[in-house]
Amino acid sequence: MARIDRNVLRIALYELRVSGDAPAGVVIDEAVELAKMFGSEASPKFVNGVLATAIGGREQPSA
Repeated sequence: MARIDRNVLRIALYELRVSGDAPAGVVIDEAVELAKMFGSEASPKFVNGVLATAIGGREQPSA
C-alpha cells in the first residue's frame, strides 16, 4: 500500500470512527479528493472502496 493512500485512510477513518463531526459521505469525498491530488492513478478508487467498506457495517442512525 502506498504511503499517501495509507495516510489518507488513517485520517478519514479517524474522522469516521472517533471524531464523528462530519457526515460519512463528506469524509469519503474529501479523502477521495486528497487521493486524486497526491496519490497514484488508482488511489481514488482504492480509497473510496476501503472507506465504503468501512462504513458499510456501521449502523445508520434512524430519523
